Amino acid sequence: MDNFHQRLLSQAQDIWSAILNHHFLKMTAEGSIPDKTFKTWIQQDYVFVQEAIPFVAVLLAKAPIHLRPIFIQILSGLDRELELFRRNAAAHGVNLENVTPSPTCYSFSQFLMTTAYNSSFAESFTVLYAAEKAYLDSWMEVKNNLKIQSPWQEFIDNWTNEEFQQFVNWLTSTVNELATGKPEGELRRMEELFLITARYEYLFWEMAATEEIWPV
Repeated sequence: MDNFHQRLLSQAQDIWSAILNHHFLKMTAEGSIPDKTFKTWIQQDYVFVQEAIPFVAVLLAKAPIHLRPIFIQILSGLDRELELFRRNAAAHGVNLENVTPSPTCYSFSQFLMTTAYNSSFAESFTVLYAAEKAYLDSWMEVKNNLKIQSPWQEFIDNWTNEEFQQFVNWLTSTVNELATGKPEGELRRMEELFLITARYEYLFWEMAATEEIWPV
């Protein structure tokens, strides 16, 4: 099914627009984002990437044999992302030790693991595609609207470089392949999970922008 990804993005059009127009991204592009706000995102996304590793590991266990080498590469890439966070945290005085996940970060992480264990490989893969596609598009939005050299340039470059674009292209073609021949019920489930993931991606920017904490 060559265009299943277009069906997903079409259904998520309003959510995607909200993601790309979020003021966290706009402030980052303008250079007006408060350091404390961006540092909140660093802490929470560092925690989230740590939790994404077991999610990908479960997908690796479920993956068809021909996809397993790529999932091993994905795990290695997540490990490099953690080093990116540690390096920038050290440079900007951000504490990454004993960070309490925000309500949104915690909920999103639990959603990943619940999906990985309880859903089909195709359904879980759709969540991975949604998350990575959202990050590519979000950071491209920042890169294309940069007003000044950003102190957070390394993060911008990480999710807009050619390697990451090619990775998302691979995810796109693979989600199309996985959708081929699936019954409409499973396609609708893949669509539902895509929309939920997109909503979480919006909430993650909102969490960072509001410096969300547990209310009690």
